[in-house]
Amino acid sequence: MRWLPAVLWVAMLLLIFYFSSQAGSPENSAGWIKGFLRWFAPVLADRLTEEQLILLNYLFRKTGHGTGYFLLTLLGYWAFRSSFGLEYALALRWAIMTSLIRAILDETHQAFVPGRTGTPVDVMIDAVGIALAAWLIRRRSSRQSP
Repeated sequence: MRWLPAVLWVAMLLLIFYFSSQAGSPENSAGWIKGFLRWFAPVLADRLTEEQLILLNYLFRKTGHGTGYFLLTLLGYWAFRSSFGLEYALALRWAIMTSLIRAILDETHQAFVPGRTGTPVDVMIDAVGIALAAWLIRRRSSRQSP
């Protein structure tokens, strides 16, 4: 049970790598969104213009960036604390640092994947997710301290 956080953290790292390796990923997610809307809200799906679908896809993908790195940072903190036994501040620093390095490497990697681009804007969106996770961890930790 001690290694579960580390296993989940590594699984998240691999999941991020998998998604960043998908060629033509924006087209794939647009098709998924359209299919989901046809199932969930068929009237809305029929009324959706191409421009609206592009915007919805963009927002979905950027939200996915922030959410993915939010989760990666939480899992990293949990792994560094529970699996590797680091104290609070050091575990948080390692979680932030490894998540930020992964974000930079992810965007660099995407620059070489057909149909993908690596952008500094995505790293900044990832950093927002990382910062939110760090804020949540600090807030939770300060509430638990006497």
